[in-house]
Amino acid sequence: MNDCGYQRLSCGDTDQAIEIFRQNAKNHPGSSNAYDSLGEAFLKKGNKALALENYKKSVELNPNNERGKEILQKILHGLK
Repeated sequence: MNDCGYQRLSCGDTDQAIEIFRQNAKNHPGSSNAYDSLGEAFLKKGNKALALENYKKSVELNPNNERGKEILQKILHGLK
């Protein structure tokens, strides 16, 4: 399902990608990757608040998600 979301994201259909990633997170609430992908889509859409929320959840589920931690810091410091 994540692959479908990234296909939509790469085609510029961010809203559809978000819906796919939301469904994926709903289906797999313990998946750090699902929330990371959703955060990425929200960031691409320009919604930093929801991107932040989803990256936080991703890192909470997987404290070893270094990429997620890095993006969180960039969002928090307004660099992205």
